[in-house]
Amino acid sequence: MTRSYNVRSFGLMAADHVRIDAYAAALEQAVRPGSVVLDVGTGTGILALLACRLGARRVYAIEPNDAVQLARLAARDNGFADRIEFIQALSMDVELPERADVIVSDLRGVLPVAFPHITAIADVRERMLAPGGVLIPRRDTVRAAPVEAPREHAAITSPWTEHGLGLDMSSSRAAALNDWGKVHFAAGQLLAAPQTWAVLDYRTITDPNLKATMEWTVERDGTGHGVSVWFDADLAEGVGFTTGPEGPQTIYGTAFLPWLEPVPLVRGDRIRMMLQARGISDDYVWVWDTTVERADGSRVRFRQSTLRAGAFPSQQMRRRGHDFAPMLGEQGRADREILGLMDGTATLGEIATEARRRFPALFTSWEAALSRVGQLSETFSE
Repeated sequence: MTRSYNVRSFGLMAADHVRIDAYAAALEQAVRPGSVVLDVGTGTGILALLACRLGARRVYAIEPNDAVQLARLAARDNGFADRIEFIQALSMDVELPERADVIVSDLRGVLPVAFPHITAIADVRERMLAPGGVLIPRRDTVRAAPVEAPREHAAITSPWTEHGLGLDMSSSRAAALNDWGKVHFAAGQLLAAPQTWAVLDYRTITDPNLKATMEWTVERDGTGHGVSVWFDADLAEGVGFTTGPEGPQTIYGTAFLPWLEPVPLVRGDRIRMMLQARGISDDYVWVWDTTVERADGSRVRFRQSTLRAGAFPSQQMRRRGHDFAPMLGEQGRADREILGLMDGTATLGEIATEARRRFPALFTSWEAALSRVGQLSETFSE
C-alpha cells in the first residue's frame, strides 16, 4: 500500500529534531567510505543524502510516493545525483544488483506496528542486507501505561453526546471508543509505571502479528480513561529516542486506546490488559481487553476492538477470509480488460475509448474512462 504522505507530512518529519538527529547519529556510526546503503521509504531523501555525505559509494533509495521526485532534485542540488539511485516502488517489488552494508528505514506510523513495516523490513533484511550488515533501527520496544485523560476522552465522546439535537447517538459513541488515535500525553497523566508490550528486534522478527498481556498496579488516586502506547527506538549503540510521555514530543505522538467509560481508581488497584494487533490484508485489527480489579473486590471489564469501530465491516471481513471464493464485479472485469489492453501498442486515449465501448454503464463519458485508465497505468505500467 502506497503511503499517503504529502510534502507537508514529510516536512514535519524532517523538522522533528529528536527523530532526525538520532537517525543522523546512527548513520554516522554505521556508514563508512565505500559503503552501500539502502534507504527504505526515503521520502524526500534526507537520510539518503546524509549517507552520501558520510562517504557511501552507492545509495539505493526506495519510495513509492511521488515525493521521490523531490528527493531526486535534492540529490542534484547537493551534488549526489551520481551516487543515489532512486526507485519509485514498494521495496518488496525491488531487486538490487548488490547487497547493502547498511539498511536504514522509518516505515512506522504512530506505532511501529503499522502496515507494511514489519513485513517489509523482514523482507529487505533477508534479500538485501550483506552478511554482517547493519540495520537502522535495530529494535523498537513498545510500552504502555494507563492514563488520566479527561480531555482526550471527551474529544472522542462529546461529538455524540453534546450535539444538543436530542438524538440518541450512543451507537456512534461506542464505535468511536473502539478505535484509537494519536495524541500527546504528559508524564503526569500516567497512573502507573509503564510496562513492555512487545520488543520488535528487526534483526530477527518475521511475524507481523503481536499479542501480549500487561499488568499494572495503580500508583496514585485518579480516574482512568484508557491506555497510552508508545515506543522506544534503539537505532544504534547508545543512539535512540522515545515517543512516550517521558520524552519531548515527536512527530509520531503516542497512541491512545480509550476505555468505554472513565473508571475511578485508587492507589493499589490492579489493571490487566490483553493487547493484540493482527494483520488483515493491508491493515491491522486491534483488540484490547481490560480488567480493573479494585481494592474492594469489585471489577470493571471492557472488551474492545477496531472491528467494532466499523473499520472492518463484516462483509469486508468475509471477503478477506481464506475460504471465500471471489468473483469479479463489473469494475473488476473492466480493470482486467483495461490492463489486458496495455500491451505497449495502444495509447491511454485509445484504451479509454475501447473501455467506454465495452462498459458503457460503468463509464458514462470518455473522460471517466480515461481517468480510470490513467490510474491503472500509473499503478501498473512500466
